[in-house]
Amino acid sequence: MKKKLLSLILAACVLLLPVGGTALAAQEEPAFQPGDVPAASSAAESMLPAIHGVVLAVLNHETSSFTLDNGILAWEGLYNMLSLYGQLDSRSSSDNGELFLPEETVQDYASALEADVAALPALPAELWDRINYDNVSRCYVIFRGEDDQAGIQVDDTRCAGGDLILTGSLVSEVDGQVLTGFQAVLQPRDNMFGWAVTALTVTG
Repeated sequence: MKKKLLSLILAACVLLLPVGGTALAAQEEPAFQPGDVPAASSAAESMLPAIHGVVLAVLNHETSSFTLDNGILAWEGLYNMLSLYGQLDSRSSSDNGELFLPEETVQDYASALEADVAALPALPAELWDRINYDNVSRCYVIFRGEDDQAGIQVDDTRCAGGDLILTGSLVSEVDGQVLTGFQAVLQPRDNMFGWAVTALTVTG
């Protein structure tokens, strides 16, 4: 199931990568492929949902880096992932524009941010109009807004010790304008994505 799910996510992510991003597959990456990530996929592709969600959260809060210590930033990064990509998960359901995602599904996505949902600070009130928890269905309810009009472009990927460092930009899909640059540090994890974002900074 996880491989099928990740394949669907990758199909959506490929649409976000400009032509220049397709060269990533030929660049050197660590020999291991942890978790259930298909061998043919690159870390850059599998982690696009996480990077996309976090970059948007960091920009919205006008800060320069992502940290789980900031509860609203952590939850907003997770919300962005779920809002943009959660509908591709076969475990999701929707009704009247609301997306329902089981606890297990939300935890799978959170693991790409090196987060444990149970250990995060309480869901901030500022986000209750976008994400909430339904005690009856034991699902998180995502109130999806307009689809984001910006995509992630990865320009460079390199290994540094046990880390994989991705450098790229958030690019407007309307006019191709670069909205901000970013650098993300990934480490291999045994989760749905095969990796986790351990650090991310925006660069202007």
